[in-house]
Amino acid sequence: MPASSTTAFTWLVRGMLWMAGVGLLMLMIVSGVTVPLDNALYDLNARHWHYTPDDRVVIVAIDPKSLDEIGRFPWPRSVYAQLIDRLTADGVRGIGMDVTMSTPSNDPGNDEQIAAAIRRNGKVVLPVFAEAVSLGGPLQEALPVSSIAQSVAGLGHVDAAKDSDERVRGAYLKAGLGSPYWPSLALAVLQVGHAAPRGKLPGLRDPVRNDASPYLWMRDDYVLLRYAGARGAFGYLSSVDVLNNRVPVSLLKDRWVLIGATAEGLGDILQTPESPMPGVEYQANVLESLERGMLVTPLGFLHQFAVGAAMLAVPLLLYGLPGIGRNWPLPLISMALVFAVSLTALRTSYVWWPPASCLVVIAVEFIAWHLLMRHRRPVHA
Repeated sequence: MPASSTTAFTWLVRGMLWMAGVGLLMLMIVSGVTVPLDNALYDLNARHWHYTPDDRVVIVAIDPKSLDEIGRFPWPRSVYAQLIDRLTADGVRGIGMDVTMSTPSNDPGNDEQIAAAIRRNGKVVLPVFAEAVSLGGPLQEALPVSSIAQSVAGLGHVDAAKDSDERVRGAYLKAGLGSPYWPSLALAVLQVGHAAPRGKLPGLRDPVRNDASPYLWMRDDYVLLRYAGARGAFGYLSSVDVLNNRVPVSLLKDRWVLIGATAEGLGDILQTPESPMPGVEYQANVLESLERGMLVTPLGFLHQFAVGAAMLAVPLLLYGLPGIGRNWPLPLISMALVFAVSLTALRTSYVWWPPASCLVVIAVEFIAWHLLMRHRRPVHA
């Protein structure tokens, strides 16, 4: 067979393999079969991509020391009123409370005290979340009681973005019942302090957000987190130390303060890629990442597919080049390039392209190519 015919056949086979690979890639992305592997790769990267928190975000903890000195949880809301007044006097920049206040106190005076303290501060954000009032019943938004809600500067949702394996790798910057109109707690804190990102929020948008049922909890603007580290990466100040003025003012002045439980058995404990973490520290990671522009945007289907389809052409173009050959170095080099593209986009542009589907298809392409070429006998002139 003439050399030109052999070359044409070779490129025809390459084109057929690429088209078959693109079809397989689409099926794998749509089915989500490689999501666990992608999550494992992201977790591995996250454990080696920490950052050092600065001192702009401070956690005032409901910790064992505070429980010993103040008393058992839940505390009277008058305690929180005193805590907010103390923080106001110390000149904090804004306060996010990861503490539920959706039911009235037994003593209405306590609600009045904390409402007054919140008004005096002027930059306090409280949580909102969705819950079913009765078993199997429709979801309802749990807001702070009316007298307190009317005093806050803002409300923010505290819905943690758990994946199917219960790990929390990211956050939804917006969520709400029927429509994602509530900002996350961390975003709401920055908004009341006029420090929120300007323009369009980062994150993956929900394409069906406008067709939602008014009874469904909707989420939007999904981002992945670059965690500062395992639990304890953000330092804690004990609530009782703040209350009793045992904390230097310099540690609180002009800081964003998050108040929440860190003691075992109180509040949410979320499983992150590295360790279990109190919900309030999770919020601290979201807040600092927002302020410093370190949130990661995952690519949607179309962009995932486009990048993957381009990467699938790499091994077929490299096949047979001098120094690369036709054996195992080729898929290894191709897979290394896939990893490099994914890691470079993540580390330099804060964009996550999940590479697992592309890696699997490259392996399948290589095997199929060898099978096709092995069964084709060369014809000698």
